[in-house]
Amino acid sequence: MVVVYTTKQVMAHKYVEVKGALLKEIRAGKLNGELPSEEALARRFSVSRMTARRALEELAAEGWLERGRGRRSRLVKLRFGQGFFRIRPFYRFAESVGARPSTRLLAAGPAKPPATVQERLGTSDTIRIERLRFLNDDPVMLEVRYLRTDLCSSILEHDLEAESIHEILVRNLNLPLTQVWQRLEATSLRGRVARLLGVPHRTPGFRLERVTFTFDTPVTWVEYRMRGDRYYFEDVFSPQREVQE
Repeated sequence: MVVVYTTKQVMAHKYVEVKGALLKEIRAGKLNGELPSEEALARRFSVSRMTARRALEELAAEGWLERGRGRRSRLVKLRFGQGFFRIRPFYRFAESVGARPSTRLLAAGPAKPPATVQERLGTSDTIRIERLRFLNDDPVMLEVRYLRTDLCSSILEHDLEAESIHEILVRNLNLPLTQVWQRLEATSLRGRVARLLGVPHRTPGFRLERVTFTFDTPVTWVEYRMRGDRYYFEDVFSPQREVQE
């Protein structure tokens, strides 16, 4: 089943563009201390106040902001990253833990990506796929993915509830996937994400952002929101010698 976005549905994701623009400014150090009000952001981006509020709530859920009294928002202190980890494909992970996996396709079709995703992929011509992943009929992960149309246009011809996107890219589209950039963060599951995953608003969870490349060309960007009560991460590796300076 393929669901194609209508103009109304695309407009409903306007908050993602506002969020992306603000995040880009935060990362560039252009925003400090207290952020503009919802009303000021609505005027700046020509959107409704509700849209501006949702963009701020998303940034707060991802740990970039603190929402205070009067709905004012302040930047949190700089976060620091360290370490490495590997994430197995969903169906392989399910097999390793003895669970029965399944997928529900929520939407699939052409869609303009938010500014941050456009920057990651180097194009605004993309396909958006949203899927809800289950283990033993229990929703555990929400996946939102953008793929470059010039490389992946035929992906909508596949059964995205039954087939692995990774395997489609490699076996059917002949795209060697040679490199992955990814970032894992703690988050809280809110609003629609929490409802889809069947957990209360503000439940602790994980957010994994990933970009996959074929040589030097980015192919797909994906964001996973995962239930913290159903996921943990572990790895086995050989200790590497550290040089003290």
